Amino acid sequence: MPLEVIRAEVERTRGLTGRPFGVNLLIATDPPEYLDEDRDAILAEIAAAADAGAAAVVLFWGDPAPFVEAAHAGGLKALIQVGSVEEAVSAVVAGVDAVIAQGVEAGGHVRGTTSIWQLIPRTVEAVSPRPVLASGGIGDGAGLARALELGAQGVSLGTRFVASEEASIHPAYKERVVSNNASETVLTPDLFDADWPGAPHRTLRNRIHEEWEAAGRPPSGKRPGQGTTIGRNRSTSGEIEDWQRYATGMATPEFGGDIEYAPLWAGESVSVVNDIKPAGEIVKDLVRHAADTLAASAGPVSEGPS
Repeated sequence: MPLEVIRAEVERTRGLTGRPFGVNLLIATDPPEYLDEDRDAILAEIAAAADAGAAAVVLFWGDPAPFVEAAHAGGLKALIQVGSVEEAVSAVVAGVDAVIAQGVEAGGHVRGTTSIWQLIPRTVEAVSPRPVLASGGIGDGAGLARALELGAQGVSLGTRFVASEEASIHPAYKERVVSNNASETVLTPDLFDADWPGAPHRTLRNRIHEEWEAAGRPPSGKRPGQGTTIGRNRSTSGEIEDWQRYATGMATPEFGGDIEYAPLWAGESVSVVNDIKPAGEIVKDLVRHAADTLAASAGPVSEGPS
C-alpha cells in the first residue's frame, strides 16, 4: 500500500478501538536478500504504521532481521509468521517478540510444509520462552483449545474472518467459504503466480482450477486465458484496476467479473466456518467454545479422600 493509505487505515482503526492492533507487512524475498530500495520501502511502511498508532507489525515471507530494530524504535512489537522450526529459531535470534507458526493447512500463501499440530509443539520447545501463536486450519474454539494445549499462547486466524460482516471482501467469496469444506481447498505451488512466483498457496477450487487441470496443468505462459483480465477490482492502492488472470489479489466488494476466475484464498478451516457474522461475535464464540472445550478435557476435579 502507498504510505498515505497505510496511515489512513491505521488511523481509522485507531479511531474504532483503544485496544492494541497490528498491521501485516509482506517482506517477500526468498532467499532473503534485500535490494536497498526494497528494504527502504518496508522500513518506511513500518514507520508509517507506528506513527499512525499501530501496536505491532506482523511480517511474512522473508528475513525479519533488517526490520526488527526499526519496529522496536517505533514502539511496535515485531512478529513474523514462519513455516518451520528453523525459520522460527532464526527469527528469535533476530529479535522478534513472537512467532506465528503456520501449518500447511493454512489458506492464502503458505510457508508451512507440515501440519500445524506437529509444528506447534516443536516450535514452542525450540523458542521457549518466546511466545508462539498458531495459524493454519484453525477456525473454531476447539482448534483454539487444541493449540493452547500444545503450548501456543494464541492463534492467528484468517479464513474465519473472511466470513465476517466487516471484511471488505466480495459477498460471493464469503458465501463460498461458508458453503465449502476442507476437501474443496487446493494447495498449488504456482497457479496464481503472475506477480509472485515461487509462493505456494491454498485456495478454494473453482473454474480457473478446473480449466487449468483439464489443460494438463501447464506452466506459466501456457495456461488457458493467460494474458487476459478477469474483471476490475480495488487494488491495495485503493484504485479500481484491471485484474490479470493468475495474478494474486483479494476479491473486494467492488470486484466486477466472474468470481470463478479469482483466487479464493481459504484454509482447511472452511469445514468449521458455517456462517457470516460480526467479527466481535466470532471472537466471543471462539473464546467461549475454547473455554468449554478446555474445561471438558480437564474432567471433574477430585476432592481427594475425606
